[in-house]
Amino acid sequence: MKAFLQRHRLVLFFLFAFLLSWYPWIIALTRGRTSGPNPLGPLVAGIIVTAIVSGRSGLREFFSRLVRWRVSVKWYAIVFGMPVLICLVAVVITLCFVHDSHVSALSIEKLRDVPERFLFILLFIGLGEEPGWRGFALPQLQTKHSPLIASGILAPIWALWHLPLVGNEFPLPIVAPFVLSVFGGTFMLTWIFNGTRGSVLLPMLFHATINTVGAGLIFPLFPSGVLVLLWWIYGVAWLCIGLGVLLFSAKKQRRQAIAGRAEQKTTKRTKDP
Repeated sequence: MKAFLQRHRLVLFFLFAFLLSWYPWIIALTRGRTSGPNPLGPLVAGIIVTAIVSGRSGLREFFSRLVRWRVSVKWYAIVFGMPVLICLVAVVITLCFVHDSHVSALSIEKLRDVPERFLFILLFIGLGEEPGWRGFALPQLQTKHSPLIASGILAPIWALWHLPLVGNEFPLPIVAPFVLSVFGGTFMLTWIFNGTRGSVLLPMLFHATINTVGAGLIFPLFPSGVLVLLWWIYGVAWLCIGLGVLLFSAKKQRRQAIAGRAEQKTTKRTKDP
């Protein structure tokens, strides 16, 4: 039985993640109401499946990723800076098509709420999702697939997980660009995860920054008609930048691997009599 579960650990994780996340929504639907997904579902699913198939040693590795903070400072700059940059680019492009009188001003009160909002999102959404999607699912996918293919598999599953938000937090016109942003975010998160030697803390911070800046600060400033345009620009920007970064990283790794093999051959020739 354990061997079967080990072979199908990824499927088991996805089943648990969706079941634990969607049960409030399913119960609400049966009562004629609506509810978002439980954001802690992926975290709990990752813990359960890791405990089943890998035991204590697996759990130690799982939780160690959550506190892996000793990485290059450039990754912190990327984690906190990239979401802000992409959001600002989307806003600037949007304002090229609409008059700025349609946009509300950013209040001091909103800015004061940023630290509290960020901490809440980090501990509730970042911690709830990233240990599952990036801490468990991504490493499993990358044992058989390249980072690009692994991300391409994970992205639609992660997008589908947000289904309970459709019609609630996400009106129908926003769904398609949101999915684009999820794909782009998945590519970017894979790059960050691999670049930080499997840290889940950095993806958690990245996720919290995205939600704090976008949904928390910028999007509420735009009326619904303009917001759809902003979302399309935002989604396309995320997709292009995320895919570009991951492809560039893969190309760089291939070059380094080729250079390493060439150096090994040169060293071997010099040692041969």
